[in-house]
Amino acid sequence: MNPSASASSPLQRDIDRQPEVLAALASRSDVFFATGQQRLRPGPHGRIYVTGCGDGYFAAIAAQAFAERLGLDWRPTSALDMVLSAPRLSPADRVIAISMSGNVDRTVEAATAAQTAGTPVVALVNSADGGRLGGLAVARLSLEIADIAPFLCGTSSYSATVLALMMLAAGAAGRPSAPGMDRVLAAQRIAMAKSEQVLPDIPMPSGVRLLSAGADRGTVAYGAAKLVELTRIPAWSADLEEFAHSQYWSMPPSDLVVMVAADPGLAAYADEACSVLAELGVATLAVDTPDSPVPRARHRITLPADDATVAPLATAIPLQLLAASLARRCGLDPDTRIHLKSDATRFRVSRMLTRRSLLGTGA
Repeated sequence: MNPSASASSPLQRDIDRQPEVLAALASRSDVFFATGQQRLRPGPHGRIYVTGCGDGYFAAIAAQAFAERLGLDWRPTSALDMVLSAPRLSPADRVIAISMSGNVDRTVEAATAAQTAGTPVVALVNSADGGRLGGLAVARLSLEIADIAPFLCGTSSYSATVLALMMLAAGAAGRPSAPGMDRVLAAQRIAMAKSEQVLPDIPMPSGVRLLSAGADRGTVAYGAAKLVELTRIPAWSADLEEFAHSQYWSMPPSDLVVMVAADPGLAAYADEACSVLAELGVATLAVDTPDSPVPRARHRITLPADDATVAPLATAIPLQLLAASLARRCGLDPDTRIHLKSDATRFRVSRMLTRRSLLGTGA
């Protein structure tokens, strides 16, 4: 995307401001560390359940490797699974519930169920009052990110959620230190610059398959969701190995396969997969690093090497830009997502499925 287009696009501005947003959030790290220490340290044999829907759930998965490296039993749990499993929570467990508005129905139900079970709930939101969720929690933390425009898909809020969870995990583990922010912010800027160079050369796909494992499992699930929100192109995410046992068999050669590999072991498998998929003529895109190269991918966006557990703070950016680029090439507007609201019946049903309290508000 050229600078003039970037300046005129709310979504592009939201993607571009991620280093600024994360730097501002990191400057408040003491608040997140303190909340983690005071509210989220599990009791003996306790777990930290991190629950939400959509981006919140994906962020919980993306932060898991970082939290586990600190010694926490970190359990990303969809909001519905949390509702169903809450009776089995123990007094030693803790719950983080994520909803930017604080009003996603199932996440509010999950927090209510956890509270009923006697388990403390910390709410992570991006609203002044935290909505219904904020009213249930023993502590409420807001990302404090101002909206650039209404109804944008989550980009800066997603990366900020991942960082916030990492800081909460560090506090809960009694090891209050943030990821190396200078490296993270540099990697984000490089991800933007290299995506701008590579993405125009990618042929228009019939579908997109996003594959990873380990720390970036959440990243590819998030990337598939952004493609679904912004384009009419079918998109799926999967574990790299499980793809070969499932999605592969229905994939046309005109699909694009995206490999996210910031771990050397994973990169070796991704590189072999790219080599084999070339026999079908399938276009592949790798988001890799110099220490985790995928040289046989047809297209590569290579980010600076860093600890794989913090890679999700940067690896999501090429997927955000891919979704925005493909949306424009489809003739859709990623800044308004008007194609979602213009299908009035589908939009109303979506609100009945997830946010009945917003019916009739246009949100």
